[in-house]
Amino acid sequence: MNQQQTLEEAYIAAHAQAVQAAEAVRQMIEDQPAPDCETRIGWDHVGTLRHYAARLEELLESNEPEDNGS
Repeated sequence: MNQQQTLEEAYIAAHAQAVQAAEAVRQMIEDQPAPDCETRIGWDHVGTLRHYAARLEELLESNEPEDNGS
């Protein structure tokens, strides 16, 4: 076998990287105070979560299929 990565190996690596990134984002969100916790929530927390949500929405919007009028 040659030294180039096969399609299957590339897909497996990309899948693992995406899952790892998604888990890291989930952890970033979980690291913020929970809405019902005893931590005093400030506007900085609101801003952080709004920032995360906006970035995630951008990602989701770019992944939506285009309407081709059918």
